[in-house]
Amino acid sequence: MTIAPESPMNLPTPMPAEGNLRLAAAVVEAGLTYAELAERLQVDPKTVERWVNEPGRRPYARHAHAVARVLGTTAWDLWPAMRPKELAPQAPAVVPVPPVLLAAARDALSRVENLDLGTASPTAMAMHLGSLSAALRTVLDLVDVSGVTG
Repeated sequence: MTIAPESPMNLPTPMPAEGNLRLAAAVVEAGLTYAELAERLQVDPKTVERWVNEPGRRPYARHAHAVARVLGTTAWDLWPAMRPKELAPQAPAVVPVPPVLLAAARDALSRVENLDLGTASPTAMAMHLGSLSAALRTVLDLVDVSGVTG
C-alpha cells in the first residue's frame, strides 16, 4: 500500500508549542511519528498526540514505561512529575568549610598548578603534592564528619 505524500502518516512529527516537549523530542530523536509510536504501543494515535500536546497529560504507568522502552529512555525522563518522591534528585548538602581551610586548600592547589615539572626537584614536587594531599584529606574528613557521603 502506498501512502500519498500529503497523508498525515507521512508528515514529520510536529513539536508542540506547549505540552510535553521532552516526549516530543524523544519521538523525533527515535525517528518515529505519533502514529508509528501509537502502533507500537497498540494505542490510538490521538492518545499519543494528547500525551505530547496537552500540558499535564500523563499516561497510565504501564503505558509510560512502554513509551520509554520504545524511545530508549525512562518514564521519569519523559514525565518527571511521575518520579516517586524518594527517588527524586535531592539537593546536595552544603558543608560549611572554615575560611582558613579554604585558604590553605587554595594555596596548595595554586602551588601545585604553578609548579614547573620540567625544572622542579623531586623534593619540591613531593612537598607540594604533600600539602595538596593534606588539604584534600582535611576537606574530605570535614565532609565525612558532616554526614555527607559521595
